[in-house]
Amino acid sequence: MSPELSLLIVHYNTPGLLRQTLKGIYRAAPKISYEVIVVDNNPCARIAPWVAKEFPTVRLLVQEKNTGFGNGMNQAIAQATGDHLLIFNPDAMVLPGSLETLVHYLKEHPDVGIVAPQLRHPDGSIQMSCFRFATPQVIFYRRLPFMRFLPWAKREVSAYLMEDWDHASVRDVDYVLGASMCLRQDFMKTLGGFDPAFFMYFEEQDLCRRCWQAGKRVVYHPASQMIHYYRRETAEGNFLKQLLHPLTSIQMKSALYYYRKHGIKPPAPVS
Repeated sequence: MSPELSLLIVHYNTPGLLRQTLKGIYRAAPKISYEVIVVDNNPCARIAPWVAKEFPTVRLLVQEKNTGFGNGMNQAIAQATGDHLLIFNPDAMVLPGSLETLVHYLKEHPDVGIVAPQLRHPDGSIQMSCFRFATPQVIFYRRLPFMRFLPWAKREVSAYLMEDWDHASVRDVDYVLGASMCLRQDFMKTLGGFDPAFFMYFEEQDLCRRCWQAGKRVVYHPASQMIHYYRRETAEGNFLKQLLHPLTSIQMKSALYYYRKHGIKPPAPVS
């Protein structure tokens, strides 16, 4: 009999957080059947030996090279047997009841394609994890610190982050952070999985956009809560340090591909 949920994790370089994440899943003791699949995506720092020893029920997929987040996740999706999939980060913590809430919501709402929990920082504050589709200028404003203080830039960034809302109610949103998103396995197959052309960044925005195009809703569900140890590595330091960060070029490449694929002007926001 298939489990109700497959938790899928692609790991690259946060072994300490991954260990905490895996412990958290079992500590939460979900009241649904589930499996955990971890993709070992870093040939230079293997996690497979200690994961197999400490978490023998976890299914491990060892990649010969780093193929990126989306492609690694597609490998896990191909092996998953659950009726539902949780796209999950190795730096997040499941809280009791959070998984059950997401799965039950999808079961009760066939018109929903993707549902995501409320993410919180380790100090308990709400993390911005649902957004309106980004315009190129919003990316530009967030990348340049001196632009953030200009009134029109602040307004656009605030709208993108949905700061005009308290994040306390169930709501349709344009897209959600890929740190935690839940969807039916058959719907993910309909979407064709993640676009492997995105090595990293923009893959969740692309997936949610394709979800809306397929006639399904993307929903933020704050009754399901998780902790996310989130860092925007490309936004650390001064502008020059940000510009020269190796992940910045990957992010910009993904952005260019995203806008070539979907166009520069986003669709009207859903809310």
